[in-house]
Amino acid sequence: MLDITASQPIVQQSPASILVEPGQAARLHCYHGDNSYPYMLWYQSAAGGGRRTMDLIGLLHYENQSPEKGFESRFNMTGHSKGRAQLIVSDAKPGDTAEYFCAAS
Repeated sequence: MLDITASQPIVQQSPASILVEPGQAARLHCYHGDNSYPYMLWYQSAAGGGRRTMDLIGLLHYENQSPEKGFESRFNMTGHSKGRAQLIVSDAKPGDTAEYFCAAS
């Protein structure tokens, strides 16, 4: 017999869903309560060509952002990796339609 339990989530994101008009900015918030993690990573998961991709947008190391190639111009990560951070997508485009995830590491 196995005893399997789900752990309490340590990363919270908001809002759960957001709609913005093209050209507007979208803000996503991420929070975690464990300040032992020095990195906060943001991912974009989009459907295309019959499959789903998962791309690293970039990461925050404390207050320093390091965006990945292709995400430098309109994707801005602010805040602090040891608690609260935001992903701001400026000048939203239809191609930005995706699921976005944050993770602490």
